[in-house]
Amino acid sequence: MNHPKYFLIFLFVVLINCKSVNTKTQVNEALTAKKPNIIWIITDEHNFRTLGCYRNQLTPDQALQWGPEAFAETPNIDSLAKNGTIFNRMYASAPVCTPSRASMFTGIYPATLGIPNNSNKIGDGKYLKPDVTTIADVLSRAGYFTGYSGKWHLAESRDKSGNKDKDEWWSPYPVGAPEDHYGFRDTKFMFLGGHDKYKGIDTAGNPYRADKKVKLIGTDQYGQPLFKDSKSNNVKHTTDWLADRTIEFINEHKNKPFYYVVSIPDPHTPNTVRAPYDTMFADVNIELPATYGNAYKNKDNKALPKWQKPDGKTKNPEKLKKEIQQYLGMVKLIDDNVGRIIQKLKDDGIFENTIVVFSSDHGDLLGEHGRVNKGTIHEGSAKIPFIMAQGSKSKSPLVPRDFVVNKAANNTDWMPTFLSMLNIDCPNVAGRDLSPLLSNKQPENWNDVTFSKLGFYAAISDQYKLYVTAKEEPWLLDIKVDPNETTNFINNAEYAQVIKKMAKDLKGYMKNNNDDNKAITEKLDYLISN
Repeated sequence: MNHPKYFLIFLFVVLINCKSVNTKTQVNEALTAKKPNIIWIITDEHNFRTLGCYRNQLTPDQALQWGPEAFAETPNIDSLAKNGTIFNRMYASAPVCTPSRASMFTGIYPATLGIPNNSNKIGDGKYLKPDVTTIADVLSRAGYFTGYSGKWHLAESRDKSGNKDKDEWWSPYPVGAPEDHYGFRDTKFMFLGGHDKYKGIDTAGNPYRADKKVKLIGTDQYGQPLFKDSKSNNVKHTTDWLADRTIEFINEHKNKPFYYVVSIPDPHTPNTVRAPYDTMFADVNIELPATYGNAYKNKDNKALPKWQKPDGKTKNPEKLKKEIQQYLGMVKLIDDNVGRIIQKLKDDGIFENTIVVFSSDHGDLLGEHGRVNKGTIHEGSAKIPFIMAQGSKSKSPLVPRDFVVNKAANNTDWMPTFLSMLNIDCPNVAGRDLSPLLSNKQPENWNDVTFSKLGFYAAISDQYKLYVTAKEEPWLLDIKVDPNETTNFINNAEYAQVIKKMAKDLKGYMKNNNDDNKAITEKLDYLISN
C-alpha cells in the first residue's frame, strides 16, 4: 500500500541527484570552454610573397617579384596578420614536405626523427613513428577534441612505388600501429598524400579521390561549384572541399575546446585551379624575377654551386609565366576559403576564443634563381608564412594584435610555443618556446638563430644565413645587403665575427641533435678558427 509513496520519494532523490550532476557537468563544460580553440591552416609549397601581409614587410622590388600587377589580393589572410602576429623570419626545418611537417607536429628536428628528407620507397623508415609524442597527443590529454583533414604525408606509403601521392590512404597510421592516429581523434578526412584537384564523398559517406575529369552540375549550399564524376554527384575542388570539412568540424565541436588542422595541398604543383580562378590572372602581365635572368647568365659558371643555377624546369619562360598565373589563382582560392572558415567562427560566436594559424610546410621559388618548387636555402624556398591571431575584438588576446616578430625561428618551435601559450606542459623537445617574443619588450638573452637542414646545414638569423655542405665552399648570405641572395660573403673580412658566431651555433645544433657529420664539423671548425 505504501509503494507509491516510497516510489515518489525515490524519484525525488533521483531528480535532485540528476540536477546536481547536470549542474556540475554544465559548470565543467563552462570551465572547459574557456580554453581557446586552435585551428591550423597549412598550405603546401607556398611562396610567402603571394600574401599581402608579407609583401608589406618588403621593399617593392622584393615584394613584386613577378611584376607590379602580378599579385593576388589576400584580405582574409591579411586580416589575421592585422588582428594578430606575423612572424617575418619563420623557416622550414627542412624545405621539403615530410621532414618539415614532422617538425611542426613534434617539436623535433627531422634528422632526429629519422626523416631527413621525403620518403621514396617502402621500407626506408621515413615516417612518423608511433612512439613520438605529437602536439595532438598532448592537447588530447589536456581535454581538447582533436581533428585533422587534408594532406598528412607522415605515414609510409603502401604503394609499391613508395610514392605517397599514389597511395589513396584515408585516415593513415604508422607501420604496425593501425590504432594510432598521431593523437588526432577525427581523421576521417586525413589523407596520406597527393595533390589531386578534386575530392568526393560517396553515397555511404566515405571520402575518395575524385576522377581527374569532372563535370560541373551546379552549386552547393555554400554557393560553390559542385561536380560529378564516375562515382558520385558530390565532388568539389579540394580546397573548397577541405574548407567544407573544417566548417562541419566547427559546427559539431563548437561547444568544447578543439584543435583542428586543415592541410590544403595547394598551391603545390600541378599549377592548375578551378574556374573562375583559372582565368583571374590571365590578362595580368607576368615578369620573371631578376634572379631568373642572372641564374641563366651564370648557368655555366663553374665557380657557382648547383643550387645557385637553373634547375632545368624553367627553360620555357612563357610556360612558366602561365603557371605563375595559375599559382596566383590557387592562392586567391585559398584566401577565399580562409574567409569562409573565419566567418563560420564568427557566426558561431567562437572567433574571439579561437587561435587561427596560417602557415605552410615550405615555399616555392616560382622562377627565382631560375628554379621552381623547393629544396634550397633561398628565401622563396625555405622561408614560410606564419601568422596567428585570436579574434579581433577581445582586449586581452593571447596573441598581440598588429605585431611583427623579426627574430629567426622555424617550425620545430611551434609545438613548445603553443603549449606554453596555453599553459600546458610540453615534453622535452628541440624546439624553442617563442612566446617571449610576443611582447614589445624583447628578451635580452635571446639567441637570434635558427636552423634548416636538407643535405646542406644552415644557421639563420634575422639578417644572415651560413650555408655549409660537405663538398662545396661554404656560403654566407646577407639578405639585408643582398636580398637577391646571389653574393657569397664568406671570404669578406668584415663578416668574420658573424661567421664564427654562426658556425658555433651550427655546431651546437649538431651536438644537440646527435649529428656527428665529420665533414661538416671539420668545415665549421675551420670557420671558427680562421
